[in-house]
Amino acid sequence: MAQDIFLIGPMASGKSVVGRALARRLGFDFIDTDEEITAEHGSIAGIFADGGEAEFRQLETAVLFRTASRDQPSVVATGGGVVLAPGNRDLLAGHFTVYLDTDLETVRPRIEADTGRPLLEGHPAQRWTDILAEREHLYRACASLTVDARTQSVAELAEIIEGAYRRRASTSGGITT
Repeated sequence: MAQDIFLIGPMASGKSVVGRALARRLGFDFIDTDEEITAEHGSIAGIFADGGEAEFRQLETAVLFRTASRDQPSVVATGGGVVLAPGNRDLLAGHFTVYLDTDLETVRPRIEADTGRPLLEGHPAQRWTDILAEREHLYRACASLTVDARTQSVAELAEIIEGAYRRRASTSGGITT
């Protein structure tokens, strides 16, 4: 049985775009946890305005666990803060989880053009840097694989992740795609 692949990393690291490309390569479903949340509950900015970050994190955890319990193998792009909850970290540690490692210079054009990220309001570059500093050790602790998302193209990243996933499948026996 094929195992899900979870993509983790900071906001704007490319989890969604890489996830879509990887899912196509593997013939897996693609799920973006932020898209699932917004489809069910409205905009992330609205959730933050109405219930705060704590409510958003509860919704994020519910979507993560629901996604992990599906029968179909999926590539899952998670929100940047998914690693904050210990239960989420436990779930991720039990799956093939890929950390898309990046830096401010790579994501700066993405975050400065995007006004829909409540945690970056005010000074996006400084907030992004502070958030990464708080979470980076959690990303690394959860990851089965870390890839450098600074210099690789989306296609190259998808190929690298697919190769590592297939190698892991062949050595663990039983994971087939």
